[in-house]
Amino acid sequence: MPNVVVAGGIIQCSHAGQIQFSSGSSKLEISGSQAITSGMEAGLVFGPPAPSPRLITPCTATMPNGNPSPCTSSPAQAGVSTLLSIGEVGALLDNATGLTVNPAGPGTWSIASAGQTLLEVDE
Repeated sequence: MPNVVVAGGIIQCSHAGQIQFSSGSSKLEISGSQAITSGMEAGLVFGPPAPSPRLITPCTATMPNGNPSPCTSSPAQAGVSTLLSIGEVGALLDNATGLTVNPAGPGTWSIASAGQTLLEVDE
């Protein structure tokens, strides 16, 4: 069963970039960490020039000229709970995946860590 992702959980792009979620929904906390809802994963930049807060590791994608080309996350294509909603929005699960936008070429993102192991959803 997948775990609900919370603030402190980590999202990663297919080029090894990692970002830690800094905040979530105040409507549900698990062990003091706010739950992440669908949509909060979209628009995260995995590196310069405009890195998202709590960047852990920058994306390694580069343009043909060698300049960095960090991924930007798109909304989840899978891994959003249909059973647990927070303010009428599905909770993001640790099996969530999606596409990234990158001028250097297509990529994907996934959840590297949910940030907690107490709340699972039987999806």
